[in-house]
Amino acid sequence: MKTSDFQAPGCNGKPFYGGTLCFWLLFVLTAVGGGGFATAAGADREIQTSALTARLDETGKVVECLVGEAKTAWPLELQNRLAGCREAGSVAVRKISGGFAFTRQLADDTGHTATLAERIMPGNNSIHFELEITGHGAPWSAPIETVLNYPATAATRFWTGWSDPEHQTGAWRDPLAMRAFTNAVWTYGGRMTTAGYTALPLATIAEPAPDTGLSLVFSPADTILCGARLKTSSAGEISFARMNYRLGDGQTVRFAFDLVPHEADWRGGLRWLTAHYAPFFEPPNPQAGAMAGCGAYSGDENPIDVAKFKAMAFRINWKLSDDFPYMGMFIPPVKNADEIWARSGDEKAPPNKPLTTSCRQLNDYARYMRTNGFYVLNYFNVTEFGKNMAEAPVRPAGDPELWKDPRAFLTTQLPGAVHRAGDATCYHASAVDPGDPAFQKFLLEQAARHNRFIPDSSGICIDRLDWLDNVNFKADDGVTWAGGKPGRSLCLGWRVLLTKLGPLMHDAGKVIFVNPIYSRLDLLRQVDGIYTEFGQDGRSLNTSALMGLDKPVLAWSYNETLQQPDPDSFMQRHLYLGAYPTAPYPWNNHCITPEISADQLYLDYGPLLDALRGKKWALAPHCIETATPGVKVNLFQTPGGYTAPVTFGGTNATATIHLRNIANLKHAQCNVLLPGVATALPVASHWTGGVLEITVPLRRGAAVLRF
Repeated sequence: MKTSDFQAPGCNGKPFYGGTLCFWLLFVLTAVGGGGFATAAGADREIQTSALTARLDETGKVVECLVGEAKTAWPLELQNRLAGCREAGSVAVRKISGGFAFTRQLADDTGHTATLAERIMPGNNSIHFELEITGHGAPWSAPIETVLNYPATAATRFWTGWSDPEHQTGAWRDPLAMRAFTNAVWTYGGRMTTAGYTALPLATIAEPAPDTGLSLVFSPADTILCGARLKTSSAGEISFARMNYRLGDGQTVRFAFDLVPHEADWRGGLRWLTAHYAPFFEPPNPQAGAMAGCGAYSGDENPIDVAKFKAMAFRINWKLSDDFPYMGMFIPPVKNADEIWARSGDEKAPPNKPLTTSCRQLNDYARYMRTNGFYVLNYFNVTEFGKNMAEAPVRPAGDPELWKDPRAFLTTQLPGAVHRAGDATCYHASAVDPGDPAFQKFLLEQAARHNRFIPDSSGICIDRLDWLDNVNFKADDGVTWAGGKPGRSLCLGWRVLLTKLGPLMHDAGKVIFVNPIYSRLDLLRQVDGIYTEFGQDGRSLNTSALMGLDKPVLAWSYNETLQQPDPDSFMQRHLYLGAYPTAPYPWNNHCITPEISADQLYLDYGPLLDALRGKKWALAPHCIETATPGVKVNLFQTPGGYTAPVTFGGTNATATIHLRNIANLKHAQCNVLLPGVATALPVASHWTGGVLEITVPLRRGAAVLRF
């Protein structure tokens, strides 16, 4: 990326880093004409890229950054440390290609020692950091911290992939608005209905006046254990702490992160993250985007009104968790597609649905749906097993039909998978550890049967990732050290399992969706789409949308939500974030069901939702903005062009939006879709100074612009 690739609004063609330097007089660190710069105290080493220069002191601490071609001075400090430890001796320094390597010995007050090695060098349009921490002696643990201190003012803005930007519960709040720095702790990864977590490993600082920003971007490819946290202060401190790693026994843990320059926009760091870690954002099965649409969670296998549901933008039924004999045994060890088994039968079902099923029956339904332009995802779960597990086993270990007894099967065939035995969760099932090798083999065998016997199913949707923030202390992954003892982190077991399950499904042309009740980007490397069970909650919707920038995102919905005074706002926040609500489908389980008002709302907004299919978030600098107070806009690249939801317009008849930094924008032909209006309407645009201005008509406060 060259700085000249991006233009800031009103900069007359100058790079976005070239804003006024008057703002920086506050810090008494002023760029001097002719290439000279005031140097921060102690800065005697430089690492340079075209858009960012980092100045370091003799210990490897970053003490100043010069941002952009204008070399705007950012007075910050950035260092890596092991909490509770002090340096023991001098720091060894050596020069490496374009940068420096620093090695220091650390010790705490209890006798623990470690070696911290850092490599700091030019990255891909960034300053790149690599850390290695080697602990000595018996196993121990301490938080591994990256700390940035920046003198924030009232004008400084902060952004991350937060569940709720105000750290609150209750009403939905816009996750795309940058906020002032506050005293807050954001766990990396969190349960969907908690307020204080971030699902993305980045932290962004922005200064609107000079239109400059910097982001800390932490590698999602790292081994990230549960408990990591992002801490901010109102003064401008950012601390990212990695927790629960086993130090000692000579083991080395490794991490990477980048300091990235960009414009003063929440998109800047996110653009770099998606470009440099694309496999975490792109669906491994490229067909996933075409499947996007409103969802359902229903066990009904009866024919539906195809035209009506297509008009509602419905596309995917996540088949209700009632076809299996019990949780975890999704496709029993049948020898052919026609062999039947008894369904669990615990869920409310249509009166004509039999109590038995087979792969043939499941595939017949999937074929009917596929033939009519819809998709079926069969239920899967890798963290729960059994039914009525508090009861005693009834079959001996040698029984040829042992699989029919979940209690006997788990204890004799999969004993290493047991995390919480007995009645621990839904269906009175036990909680299990996806890191257990025997359990992984068992799951992969079922996935292979799915591919062979249900070929018309589009794939699976994996439920209940909320267990992944647990540690199984009956096993040892060689990495985790939590509460003073070893364990196996379920999130690491998940990652190992998905490296096997992902290719198995994708090579068969199938997709993997997940219900990410525990949400963090690094867990989604092999995942094609998201169907969040808590989509009615703004925190879940926000983080699912941000993790699914280039993937289909489906969200749970309830009839009660649509009975509120403003059901339009419900639809508009989904449009704004590129997500699909659950449709009122027959026999939906604990979510929205058909009723006249719900059906009409989905029919009114169906064409607007359809326009999002195959979306990828547009992240060019300042690519879309609005001049109309209260209105919220976003921009997605879609097959054949771009789609821009214009939302929350209230009683406004129109909204003025500005588009920039998009290829071929000057000659764009624009039209709009309005809720409840059958056909698209042409709309005029005005091109001036590199900006396309459009006055968009609104209906019920909303429109979707296409060009």
